[in-house]
Amino acid sequence: MAAITFKNLVKRSWEKSESHESGPGVAPQFVIPDGDKEVVRQNILEAMIRAPHTIQSQLSEVFKMVIYCDYPERWPGLLEALYANLGAQDQGRVHGGLLALRLLARKYEFRDEEERAPLDGVIATAFPLLLHIFRQLLAAPPSPQVSGYIKLVCKTFWSATYMGVPATLLERETFAGWMGALHTALTQQEPPEVAALDSDDRPAAAWWKAKKWVLHITYRLFNRYGQPKHCREGTERKFGDMYAAECMLHFLDAHLGLMSALASGAYFSPRSTNMLFQYMSHAVNIPAAYKRVGGAWDGLLHNVAFPLMAFNDEDARLWAEDPQEYIRKGYDILEDMYSPKTAAANFAHDLCSKKRSHLDAFMALVAQVLQGFSRANAAAAADPAAGPSAADARRVDGALLAVGCLAPLLKHKKPYKEQLGPIMATYVMPCFASRHGHLRSKAVWVSGVFCDTSFPDGTNRGATYMAFFEAVVRCLGDPELPVRVDAVVSLRHFLEEMEDVEPVAPALPALLNSIFGLMNQVDNEDLVFTLEVLVDKFGEQIAPYAVQMAQQLAGAFWKYAAAADEDAEGDDDAAGIAAFGCMRALNTLLESCSEAPALVGALEEVLYPLLHRMLSTEGQDVFEEVLEMLSYLTYYGPSISERLWGLWPQIEAAVNEWAVDYWENILVPLDNFISRDTERFLTCAAPDYRASLFGMVRGALQGDYGERDVVPAAKLLEVVLQNCRGRVDAWVGPYLQLALGRLATATNRTLKDTLVLVVANALYYNAPLALAALGQMGLTGQFFGAWFTAIFAVKKSGKPRHFRRQHDKKVAVLGLTALLAVPDEALPAEIKAGLPQVQAGVMRLLIALKEQQAEAEQLAKEGGSDDEEDDDDEDADFGEDDDDEEEDEAVNKALRRGARALLGEGSEDGDESDDEFTDDEEVHTPIDPVDPYVFFADALAGLQAHMPARHAALLAACDANTQAALGGMMAYAAELKNKPAPAAEGAK
Repeated sequence: MAAITFKNLVKRSWEKSESHESGPGVAPQFVIPDGDKEVVRQNILEAMIRAPHTIQSQLSEVFKMVIYCDYPERWPGLLEALYANLGAQDQGRVHGGLLALRLLARKYEFRDEEERAPLDGVIATAFPLLLHIFRQLLAAPPSPQVSGYIKLVCKTFWSATYMGVPATLLERETFAGWMGALHTALTQQEPPEVAALDSDDRPAAAWWKAKKWVLHITYRLFNRYGQPKHCREGTERKFGDMYAAECMLHFLDAHLGLMSALASGAYFSPRSTNMLFQYMSHAVNIPAAYKRVGGAWDGLLHNVAFPLMAFNDEDARLWAEDPQEYIRKGYDILEDMYSPKTAAANFAHDLCSKKRSHLDAFMALVAQVLQGFSRANAAAAADPAAGPSAADARRVDGALLAVGCLAPLLKHKKPYKEQLGPIMATYVMPCFASRHGHLRSKAVWVSGVFCDTSFPDGTNRGATYMAFFEAVVRCLGDPELPVRVDAVVSLRHFLEEMEDVEPVAPALPALLNSIFGLMNQVDNEDLVFTLEVLVDKFGEQIAPYAVQMAQQLAGAFWKYAAAADEDAEGDDDAAGIAAFGCMRALNTLLESCSEAPALVGALEEVLYPLLHRMLSTEGQDVFEEVLEMLSYLTYYGPSISERLWGLWPQIEAAVNEWAVDYWENILVPLDNFISRDTERFLTCAAPDYRASLFGMVRGALQGDYGERDVVPAAKLLEVVLQNCRGRVDAWVGPYLQLALGRLATATNRTLKDTLVLVVANALYYNAPLALAALGQMGLTGQFFGAWFTAIFAVKKSGKPRHFRRQHDKKVAVLGLTALLAVPDEALPAEIKAGLPQVQAGVMRLLIALKEQQAEAEQLAKEGGSDDEEDDDDEDADFGEDDDDEEEDEAVNKALRRGARALLGEGSEDGDESDDEFTDDEEVHTPIDPVDPYVFFADALAGLQAHMPARHAALLAACDANTQAALGGMMAYAAELKNKPAPAAEGAK
């Protein structure tokens, strides 16, 4: 208890935590005083050496933490003490020195070359000592203690060489010594005392743990340095040349010897077997190694790998005693990485991919096994005693696994791709009726693997296809749990292949009940993925089961999320992936129910607890999915409930603290709040949503964040101005001040365009009010100079450089057109003199908009996309001149001077490819019913009726071609007036 308490104290208090909160009412964090730290540094190594094992493991954690924090700057005497122990005669001290060196090397295991510099001197001094110890251990009589020391030596070598080759290993004597010692360790035979251990204890023996680390090292050396031409120049290339010339084939011969022993029945631990096959899989792809093995390859595949692929005693024990664990191991990614069976199957695939002769020979073996089993089954019809044995069934299991693992080859190579249908019908279909549960399970799995291929009737959608599908569905009711789980997973593959799922619809209730039942019995993320496919394929038909499905998925999410939290420091991310899958399935479910608002409201009841908890740092891993869920609920629900509004402060806290990178996702639900419940947004005082929104946007635009990241924040100002026309006058000035303040330093084209459009929206909202705000800032001339320059700027292709979306052009037209009708007393002199340029800008935008609409319609007919390509590398700033346009020079020179003052002389737009917002987004805005051509035509008609002098002046400024174009635009607007306008909606 003292050791544990000491370890926890050091972990918590050795250094000041950056995450510790300070402030009124919060106790200051205790940090161990420097004097006490020095006492720990002086004594921890000695304490670790003298302590018994259970205490030593706790003190080792302390030693590691102190090394990570203090070495080398605050612990200069460590190495002297460490070397002294490595060279001691006392075994306990040697072990302590090895353990300390391993922990020191581990600190630098994943560091880059520069950060590893402190380790270089340690390696130069310690490696000769370490090699001497290694040789002594290999020569000593085997014992658990000796094996434990060998494991420490190997783990230290692993850490010290993980990110690169130390220079000391290039020394001839050191290189030969280490390679020789590793070869000796690799070829050592299992001691009799280890072989005599119980089968459950044997894999965990220290000897086999040491052997595993030797195999780890030899595989990594082979993988990294077996082909020197792929090594980096310098130390690694030199080491690779030495390894390939002097060691590679010797190590390969040693591995072949181990494989031979494995074939003859010698015991190998599961992890060691896995590493052996990984080594041989890599050897397949190295010419010198492949040639060295020569004619022995097929023997390795047939006599060593294939037997390992069969159903074995351990599989049978788990199947009978713990089917949940059998299922977990079968679907766990990490188990796959360490499994001998998976490594053997991967070896089969790699070898058969190398050369056609290997594939033919192996498939002949597989066919022999399947044909023999089929004959035995036929004989059993006449004489049950002549039927296949359990051993035969196990070999067939391995044969089916081999066929499934070779699927990528068999589906594309003749004659196998033509034979797959007959093989499935002849050998796989009978296995669905086998008395051996594991064969039924394998039949289900193989059917799913090959469900995208042609079956005997010449089509993968014919009667035979449906026969396999129905056989899989029947297995949902199998008495064996693993068969039922495999059936659900296989079902997903069949459904993904089906274009028409209507024939399956009557079975939907039974399918869902089966899946729900299994989700209550086992934790398996693949069940969630099948649910997601069902929702995607059946759409609205899933509605009657939506609430129950949401409850199941939410329950599964909590379970997986808890498991992911428990393993937060581990390497297994399967639970996190499964939790993500649950969220994705829930959002697919919400989308499928979008046409039923009442049902969406019922789903909100189930999902609200998840939203409330995950809209925080706890939900960072699924934050995008949580925001998507909130977007669906706020858009498709009958109304926005009180509790959903209650999530706004949580979003605000996330934005202000850590979620700036998620602005694009945050924009959508906030848009929905504003557009679907504008009254509450405008009238609520506690909280004040208007002030809250401004604070979030200001924090984004004035903070030190990436320009692309904050574009959606600026777009939120547009949402308010469009949805709250006439009701947020007090915010127009602050919005413009914020937008133009950020515009002065912006370099990203999309951000600049978006900020300009904030002003355009303000003009459309209330032009005199917006102009007054601009005048107070003294930015009227500068801003409009920038805007006009941007409107007329083009790329080399002739396409507009700014305001590329149809929506952007429309907003700009509405804002500029609003200027034409501003009374004289509210119109600044520079704008009054530039009204002809305002009209010219509007017409330029409308012409470009019409061309873009025509292109979009044409591309839609051709099945293309109307996203604009960036076809040149240069980009014009808002303050750049364009000589292609004939403009009033007196006015425009002044405007351009102002633009340069606003945007900065020579500022560059370095992100030409920034087109993250396109017109094919599913977005609805309040200006959708407003046709820009009609709006412009009505504005001119209004001028003619109420301001004839201004109207006449605008016409007089147009040449004959412009007047003709203007007349054509007025006629086009008159035609559009007869068409129904789209209804205004919120934003999804």
